[in-house]
Amino acid sequence: MKYLRSDTSWEFNSRLSKDDNKWLYYGEGYKLAIEILEKQILEIDRTQQDFLIYPFCYLIRHYIELRLKEIIDEGNKILAISTNPSEGKHNLAVLWSKSQETLKLVWKENYVDAPKDVFRFINEIHTIDIKSENLIYPIDNKQNDSLHEKIFNFKVLSEGFIPIKHYLEGIADGLAVLKDTT
Repeated sequence: MKYLRSDTSWEFNSRLSKDDNKWLYYGEGYKLAIEILEKQILEIDRTQQDFLIYPFCYLIRHYIELRLKEIIDEGNKILAISTNPSEGKHNLAVLWSKSQETLKLVWKENYVDAPKDVFRFINEIHTIDIKSENLIYPIDNKQNDSLHEKIFNFKVLSEGFIPIKHYLEGIADGLAVLKDTT
């Protein structure tokens, strides 16, 4: 490989994770990219927000997808159930449902329903981008506009995402602690 390889300028070599939790580094990477874009637009310079809204929305959507798959995978490891979290493909509604089913089995009587705003946010992202294509392509395969909305408010989206990020991180952290203690 010419470009996707290590180099003698070691300070720029990025190590790819081989940990047991394969989802963790991907989720953290997307979360950090989201936070970098948020800081750029909300604190430094919002002149490029009309362009950056697309990758920002996609990063949020993909972060949610990765975290839901992590919850399914890690929860089923605790339960000693073999599963393929990618069976839900990119469908956030399916992944949400499977993640909640997994959590009910893991936490048993300690299971608590997710806050309604978490479900609403994830469902709204799912509704506008069911197949994980609308936020990355301007048109669908029939040449129709991918997004029907005309304006997204960057700040509203960013602030709305905070409890979702905290919920998903908290669940992932809780599963990691449980996995380490069992």
